Amino acid sequence: MQLVDVLKENQIFLNFEAENKEKAIEKFVASLQQTGSIKEPEALKDALFEREKLGTTGVGGGIAMPHARSSAIKDLTVAFFRSEDGIDFKAIDNGPVNLVFMLLAPVSSGGPYLKLLAKISRLLRGEDFKTSLLEAKTAAEIMQIIKEND
Repeated sequence: MQLVDVLKENQIFLNFEAENKEKAIEKFVASLQQTGSIKEPEALKDALFEREKLGTTGVGGGIAMPHARSSAIKDLTVAFFRSEDGIDFKAIDNGPVNLVFMLLAPVSSGGPYLKLLAKISRLLRGEDFKTSLLEAKTAAEIMQIIKEND
């Protein structure tokens, strides 16, 4: 499974701003709801907040990968958010987060969910990849960068 097969251009948000992790998660879900990608925003917010209680998904280096499985979602869904100023996401390095890949999955999709999470993590280890995501001007450019690196 390729990341570009799951991430849609209308699920890329380049001028995203939020004061902290809690507000960011609320805005992530609201942004997806506006695209029509999700139907049960409250259940998905709850799932994301529950996952964060286990430990932050702010993995350091300006990156966060909030993720959750829920019966409130029918298909694997990925969204990308970029914050110029950075979000206080309580990351493990205490630094601000600029790049966020959010992954939502049905409860039954354990294998594909974990593989996609691992793929996103692998991609984000590349400094050139991260720099390209930070410099891209449009959602179409983000999709092209992902396609070239996936």
